[in-house]
Amino acid sequence: MFIDTLRQSLTLHGQRVYTANDFRQTLRIVLAGMIALGISCFYNTTYTVFYVIYPMMLLSLVPVFNRFVVKQFLCGAMLSCMMTMLFVGCLSQWPLIMTLAVFSLYVLFFRLMSQGTLFLLGSIGVVCQSALLNFMSYPTTDWHTLIFSIIEASVMALGLSAVMYTVLPDVEPRGRPPLIVKDPARVRHESLLAATVATLIFIVFQICDLSDSLAALMAGVLVLFPMHYRGAVLSSLWRVVGATLGGMYVLLAQLLLYSNDGHLLLMMPLVAIGLALSVRLHVIEKVGAGVGFSCFTTIAIMFGQSLHPGNDLIFSDLWRIISVVGSILITLTLVFIIHLLLNRFAATRYIPLPPGQ
Repeated sequence: MFIDTLRQSLTLHGQRVYTANDFRQTLRIVLAGMIALGISCFYNTTYTVFYVIYPMMLLSLVPVFNRFVVKQFLCGAMLSCMMTMLFVGCLSQWPLIMTLAVFSLYVLFFRLMSQGTLFLLGSIGVVCQSALLNFMSYPTTDWHTLIFSIIEASVMALGLSAVMYTVLPDVEPRGRPPLIVKDPARVRHESLLAATVATLIFIVFQICDLSDSLAALMAGVLVLFPMHYRGAVLSSLWRVVGATLGGMYVLLAQLLLYSNDGHLLLMMPLVAIGLALSVRLHVIEKVGAGVGFSCFTTIAIMFGQSLHPGNDLIFSDLWRIISVVGSILITLTLVFIIHLLLNRFAATRYIPLPPGQ
């Protein structure tokens, strides 16, 4: 009764369809994110951002939970961990060979995403591989702590998802998403385009000292998820708007709490409100990684990465917005150039499907 009343009070009548299933999904994402943030802050984990982002990504990108989803999520995380450790541990002395190996793994992950059936495996693999390569390139990083944190965060994400779907199941059964049929040339175009740009981003982050720019790295990688130029442009706009909205909310929360941002009992309600508003927007949009997705991931990363004593959230917030915009502009430029190059060859030419197909 309480859930139905609250759902009706949040519904935008006459503008967007916000069903009972959408409301349950909103509750699942927000509660999982808050529980993960609370647990990671209580135990003072080193890589809090993974504990917070993983369950929210899993619950937001995939609106169902079954054994196939569990297998994809675990395989994506484990494969990226093992291969990245192999690349950095054995090939770091030969940068060219390591770069080719990284490119090959990116091609595999993006090809799985382009084909559709194993999209979750590929997307989790891309996110894990990008973050791991960035963290493990610095000599101060403890590999054991990093790998253990990602594995633990993955298991916790699956556990929280199982609990959320048990406590807050869908009211009505969900239909399967429409299957997009792609010709081989388009699959090659998308996988090569995204893998090439992701590898170039990897090279930039290896050359430059950008250890505090995880947000910029993830922004550039997430922009590649549509895997074609038109989709990347639209995804970039969503990412900039969402990151700005999320950053402004974090800045407002910091100003309201002033010097009391280290008190979880005062911080948690503000985090919950920000997540609830942005997650609701994500569910209403129904476009995957749109404005709402970018907004709540910004809030989760900001609080998950910077919610420690002595950290300046205001500086982190402003740096995040500037770095994200710069990263997206550079990524879009690279996508446009690679798109033009690939379209010169028939084997990798991208031809958009007519509307409705």
